Amino acid sequence: MLSIFRQYTFDDSFEQVFISNKFLKEYQIALTFATDYDQNNIPTNGIFTPNWDTTKVTPETITDLKNKNPEVNIKVYISIGNSGTKFPFCPRNNKTWILNATKSLTNIIKNYEDCDLQVDGIDVLYECIEASPVDFVECIGQLIKNLKENGVIKEASISPSFALNKEYYFLLYKSYSSLIDWVDYQFQNEVVPVFAPNKLTEVYDDLVMEFYPRKKLFAGYSAENEDWATLSPIVFFLGGMNILKKRKGPGISIHYHNYYQQNENNE
Repeated sequence: MLSIFRQYTFDDSFEQVFISNKFLKEYQIALTFATDYDQNNIPTNGIFTPNWDTTKVTPETITDLKNKNPEVNIKVYISIGNSGTKFPFCPRNNKTWILNATKSLTNIIKNYEDCDLQVDGIDVLYECIEASPVDFVECIGQLIKNLKENGVIKEASISPSFALNKEYYFLLYKSYSSLIDWVDYQFQNEVVPVFAPNKLTEVYDDLVMEFYPRKKLFAGYSAENEDWATLSPIVFFLGGMNILKKRKGPGISIHYHNYYQQNENNE
């Protein structure tokens, strides 16, 4: 069983992950997060800056990881968005937001490319949106289109959760499905707790039937302790293995709790 594993991280904790080509055909590092807010938490209308630890996530650490694992395809994503209610999506002007976001993310990615840190794509993970579905679709969809058409990225993913899925993310997917390579559904944000592995697979099957193609749909999970009340590690492990083996899902993702702990310490 060869699949894709994605790790959301703000630092170089990916160096501690065991990567084996017996299980993985691809390992994705999603850097959390790029946000369009200044140091005073004021929205900048699309001018994104990195919030991950740029002293630890370096060209050298990525190159070293790739050199140690030559038989596994390793990719780097920049995740734009937020966790919880901090840094919500709230453009002041759609046209300006799109221009600013395209330029600022291009600058971030190109700066890394100059240092041989190859960024393969962006991930869109907003848990809080203070805009209409139409504005969300226009801004994010056009951003992805611009970055792909300009050759800045090769791939794009969206990471919906229950509360925003149908009204926002699925509308975005329907409008730009040809430009969206992966859908990383965040199971830790279910309204009704998932207490059994078969319930996890039922939700996954429902998503395939109603919203997204199976070949693009990841099962996403958060290892943050506070999310265990909704979905425990053992339930996700057993359900996730079922999704990969029997449901033929392409991959799974995990948020490691050190990101949230680090941000809490900085507040």
